[in-house]
Amino acid sequence: MFKNLSLRFKIFFLVSAVVIVSFLTLTIIVSNRSIGMAQKDAFSLAQETADKYKNAIIAELQGARITAETFSTVFETLKDYNLTDRDMMNDILKNALANKEYITAFCIAYDPDALDGKDALYAGLGPAYDETGRYAPYWNKLGGNIDVEFLPAIDSEDWYIVPKTERHEYITDPYPYGLQGQTVMLASLVFPIIHSEKFIGIISSDIVLDKLQEMAAKVNPHGQEGYTEIISNSGAVIAHPNKDYLGKDLAETLVEGQSRLQYIDEIKSAIKSGEMYISTGKHFYTVYMPIQFSSVTNPWSVAVSIPMAKIMTNANSIRNYVILVSIIAICVIAFVLYFIVRSVTKPILILSDTAKTLGEGHFDTEVPLIKSNDEIGALSRAFKFMVEKLNGAMTEAVDANKAKGLFMANISHEIRTPLNAVMGLNDLLLKTNVDDKQRDYIEKIKGASATLLGLVNDILDFSEAEEGHMKLENAPFDIRKMFDELSVFFREKNKNSPLELRFELDSALPASLMGDERRLRQIFTNLTDNAYKFTEKGSITVRAAVSKHDSNSVALDFAVRDTGIGMSQDQMEKLFAAFDQADNSATRKYGGAGIGLAVTREIVELMGGKISATSELKKGTTFMFSCTFPLVAPLAVPLAVPLAVPLAVEKPAIQDAAPTNTENAVLHGVRVLLVEDNEINVMIVQELLNVVGMEVTTAQNGQEALDILADKAKSRLPPFDLVLMDLQMPVMDGYEATRLIKENPEYKGMPVYALTAHAFPEERERCLALGMEDHLTKPIDIDTFYSALRNAAASKK
Repeated sequence: MFKNLSLRFKIFFLVSAVVIVSFLTLTIIVSNRSIGMAQKDAFSLAQETADKYKNAIIAELQGARITAETFSTVFETLKDYNLTDRDMMNDILKNALANKEYITAFCIAYDPDALDGKDALYAGLGPAYDETGRYAPYWNKLGGNIDVEFLPAIDSEDWYIVPKTERHEYITDPYPYGLQGQTVMLASLVFPIIHSEKFIGIISSDIVLDKLQEMAAKVNPHGQEGYTEIISNSGAVIAHPNKDYLGKDLAETLVEGQSRLQYIDEIKSAIKSGEMYISTGKHFYTVYMPIQFSSVTNPWSVAVSIPMAKIMTNANSIRNYVILVSIIAICVIAFVLYFIVRSVTKPILILSDTAKTLGEGHFDTEVPLIKSNDEIGALSRAFKFMVEKLNGAMTEAVDANKAKGLFMANISHEIRTPLNAVMGLNDLLLKTNVDDKQRDYIEKIKGASATLLGLVNDILDFSEAEEGHMKLENAPFDIRKMFDELSVFFREKNKNSPLELRFELDSALPASLMGDERRLRQIFTNLTDNAYKFTEKGSITVRAAVSKHDSNSVALDFAVRDTGIGMSQDQMEKLFAAFDQADNSATRKYGGAGIGLAVTREIVELMGGKISATSELKKGTTFMFSCTFPLVAPLAVPLAVPLAVPLAVEKPAIQDAAPTNTENAVLHGVRVLLVEDNEINVMIVQELLNVVGMEVTTAQNGQEALDILADKAKSRLPPFDLVLMDLQMPVMDGYEATRLIKENPEYKGMPVYALTAHAFPEERERCLALGMEDHLTKPIDIDTFYSALRNAAASKK
């Protein structure tokens, strides 16, 4: 029967059934959830009240914390400088106690002979010392006067044992104290004193918690006849509307009988671990909120109780209202639905057919416009608008690609700037007097920073290659020297590795070639680093051989072979894919972002070559590629060694890659204007310049640099020999400052070097176009930096 009905009636009955079922379901859900919603409101109310207590409690404790931490620092410093005069320390505690209204007592307790090793000299000199002379005075003003007494048997007390064992602050359970006929609650905040990584004692402050009791006595959560209490993590009552409960166990304050008492162990466990707990009893809804004093201390919790009768009243009202509204809505919707279906059916079918055609890819389809202001009309206009916008999608994609390029440039600068500070300060720290353990840590920081810089460079290289912006330089270079430097680099970098590193270089290999040495070096760096990463034992071999040649060029075959974990055929298929590893588990075990080999492939192909690999599981991997390089000068005679001659094994000697003092002698007395807004970078660069005897003047921005140059010219003082110019600075950036310097005839011949975290080639081209002599990047490469400075100094002579 249903099949024979028209589409209009089918839709009507179907939608009506859905609406009725939906409303019935909603009614049931809302009815069941009404109590939960009311409880949520109650929870919000309890949380709001608990937050007020939290702020008050933290305010009470924070002053004591700051004072105790200050004393701890002061006494550690006195210990460092052997100024541990006991009378002076007693005066410090006594005077501080007199000036701190919220603190009622201070105590300091050192391990035997841990203060000054003079306990025996003070034996029996009370009241601050006992018969052993141990320094453990307790200063208090609880009686109105400031008095001192010795703390006996402290080694068995939790407030001494816990800070000593766990090396962090400790808050005691509050305890009642009789004062002038009244009972007040006290708590002690204890901090360890650590000297040379060794525990030597504690410093403690006692505070009165009477303000918390006043709040607990006054608070009635929004007139709902509720009450609030504060509980320590051991389950002791700190504050309660009824003072008779102070200091008692939480179980003694519960008023709802067995229905709530059965959860007392769970409540106490949650409070002790610093977790929130909600208790829904017969008469009260209670929220236990932890008060987080520090990352290691959860001293107390606030319990806010609200009567369940108030909660249920609101819940029942919500449930009854929803049921009534649902019944009325179902009747109205069923009556109106029939008339709506008649007007909606036809345009829906038309739009359905049009959507199907568009989904098949026929974007030139004419979308019918339904002249109405309802949802159907809006849908037809949306279809038409979508088709019109598809034609502009390619333009938007191009714009998005440009935006990505700008983002990569900005992120390069933002990462390189702090990374320059990390690597520069690390290098400076290595030059100071550090012990072996510290030097090991610093070397690890240096290695991690280099890894991060390599990752940043790989990401930027991949972005350039993906956009087609990667370019190769064409300059003479000595390929044998390059391999020699690579040998030094990898042996030094992996000096603790058990692997044998071999360089097998064809004896016919020409020394001087034309090409991009930096990119070729990057290829071997990526492949060799990869080999070290996936090889635990055995060897790594780097090979270079002549495959063919003529008088003007030479074709070279390169290979990097390891004896590592190897790969399966399935893994080989995605070896050079970006952002992927041959095995995803390798990322977790060996690290890496999965773009090093993708960048390597792009560079090889840009050089006119093609990279490939062979591998076998557990037997190692070999990467191979070939490239042709022009010779610096045509060969008068062919290369003498035929292809079949075995490769010679060369093991280049380790050389010091850092510039020698003799090389840098030319920099002594050279006057430099350093323009840089980052204080840490200024410190690092100034140290690098001062260490070779250069005279440094600093400016924080381009305008300040111009003012310094103008004053120097006006005073007829000797001009600067060169300017090191950052690019991104406030007030005036490096681009504008350089343009004005180059346009001023008074500064003619003054070399300007860019020193920036912008590493993209287009930034280098922009700097050179402005007349800068060179483009130096951050993090600073020491060799490149000093070499550029020597070139600048030589050009001035």
